[in-house]
Amino acid sequence: MADLLTTRAPAAVKELVARHPKLVISLSSIASVLAVSYPALSRNYQAYKDLGKGALPVNIFGWAVACMIHPFGRETRSTAVYDKYSSESWLGEPDFPVRQSPRPKMGWHFPPQRQADQIPSEEMKLEIVKTFFQIAVDNVKLVGIAGSLAERVHAAMYVRGPPPHAAAAQIKGEIGHVHADVDYSMHLVLSPRDCKLVIEHGWGERHPMSGTRVLPVEDLLIYAPRDQEELAVVQRIIKASVGFMTNSREVV
Repeated sequence: MADLLTTRAPAAVKELVARHPKLVISLSSIASVLAVSYPALSRNYQAYKDLGKGALPVNIFGWAVACMIHPFGRETRSTAVYDKYSSESWLGEPDFPVRQSPRPKMGWHFPPQRQADQIPSEEMKLEIVKTFFQIAVDNVKLVGIAGSLAERVHAAMYVRGPPPHAAAAQIKGEIGHVHADVDYSMHLVLSPRDCKLVIEHGWGERHPMSGTRVLPVEDLLIYAPRDQEELAVVQRIIKASVGFMTNSREVV
């Protein structure tokens, strides 16, 4: 590398190479690595933007923060963490179905935690949003709607009144929200018993920061339903989340 530079570079560079050959070789090596890596970095940035809006801005700054956070993420699909909790179920365990397809691929970045495939049709996207907010309307005595504190860019369902337990208090009463811009998955907070059921039956997984000071361990991402049959199950999960977060058996 030094020989190549001395034969092609102007006099000033030749002098630099002569005085600091190891430094020049090191800098050249770093530059080569960056040049090779740039396409990968560009693809990673595009993948971040493709995930849509979330807590971080959809720009270089948000991407950089998401990349820095990534090593601190926890695994999302084990359920042993819930065994130490004694909790009720709002889902109705005996007849809760298993999701009949592989889990969707998740985006590498978080935030935002999003699906990278198995995106529902445009018609189904409308049905998902309608279903979510209809549950809020039907249970107006228990819940309200406001901007999401967790992600700031989506409308969220909240507990109406004081949070009834630690999980609700930690997330400031936010029951959940739909990611109504790209994948139409949703984040919901469920009882530990129902979290285990949802994960083991293939309907969702934890947020990588669940179980930290940032989010309660009961915070799950629920995969976007792709047809009416899956939507009916997700509707059931939303109602279970409302029941747990409001500590009510009166959800309709």
